[in-house]
Amino acid sequence: MKRKSMPNLRVSVELGEEKSLSGTHLFSILDNIMLYGSISRAAAITGLSYRYSWGLIRDAEETMGIKLVEKKVGGSTGGGTFLTSEGKNLLANYKGFKNEVDSQLQSFLNKQSQESDTDKKDSASASLNKQLIIASTIEPVETGLLDVLEQAFFQDTGIVLRHIALGSGRALELAKEGRADMVLTHAPELEEEFIAQGYGLKKIPVMANNYVIVGPKAIQNISPVEVFKQIAKSAVPFVSRNDLSGTHLKELEIWRAAGIEPKGDWYIETSGLMGNLGVLKMAVGKNACSIVDYATFLVSDAKDKMIIISDKDNNGVVHEELVNVFSLILVNPEVISRVHFKEASIFADWIRKENAKSIISSFGVINFGEPLFSAI
Repeated sequence: MKRKSMPNLRVSVELGEEKSLSGTHLFSILDNIMLYGSISRAAAITGLSYRYSWGLIRDAEETMGIKLVEKKVGGSTGGGTFLTSEGKNLLANYKGFKNEVDSQLQSFLNKQSQESDTDKKDSASASLNKQLIIASTIEPVETGLLDVLEQAFFQDTGIVLRHIALGSGRALELAKEGRADMVLTHAPELEEEFIAQGYGLKKIPVMANNYVIVGPKAIQNISPVEVFKQIAKSAVPFVSRNDLSGTHLKELEIWRAAGIEPKGDWYIETSGLMGNLGVLKMAVGKNACSIVDYATFLVSDAKDKMIIISDKDNNGVVHEELVNVFSLILVNPEVISRVHFKEASIFADWIRKENAKSIISSFGVINFGEPLFSAI
């Protein structure tokens, strides 16, 4: 039987709600700049124009608020273009992410190569050229899990699944506009509203992890509400996503439970950052606290510069307020007629089967020694 080849993983980087750039191209350019010290040579080796390559770098630098490369003129080395420390860290994080994804995909393909494809031919042929769009909260994208699930789903069904990475609130709005066939979010109140308005059908819990409150120094690991009270009382800097994402809504929920309206110089409201990774970077720079999901914290550089100040109780059980469930909702075809409801239903069935659950439950173990999510 013919062995299935390794899919070509392509990565895109979201720049706000409407713009994205090719992460695959960006990281290839950075990698070759690291090797050769020349952007013109890096562009040539990557097969891209010099102008396009510089444009990618400038867009990424502007959005992330960091300098990725620097030019040096003359000197004993003759000058050139080199990666900054931030550029090197970003490239290293990407390579770690890609190794995790590649390992998971290869493991999946090895398993698939041992199975007979006979009973899949009819369904795969019928599904060719079908393309589903899922509007997903950012965390499964930042960690690389959604890329693995998309490839595995295609191998099993022949249906192409593509994602748009946004905060949960914006993802649900995108689905209301008819620009997605289904959503993967972690904002319970918004999800219930989405269904009540008729846009979504039954909510399907898919996986879970937990939120963590992180900071630069230890605060006694008590309940999230008490930690937030201490932060406000001491005016410890706190960075908020401020974007009506699932993470931001969870933060606001805890402030309400604490009876606090956060305001003042210590409360830093962000805008335009790239998900929880952007929030963590700002929190590190401002020596501040924040709340993010545990998976993103693990894959970030921040884990070496910050500590978890609230996640579990003294018995090792995650605080109830920090439980983080990701749910899949199919868009109602009676409201948005152009959605691919049949194919979305196939994905909804597929992601609840053992193969998909195994991918979710094992993802992250290779690089981090523990899974980043648990399947439900």
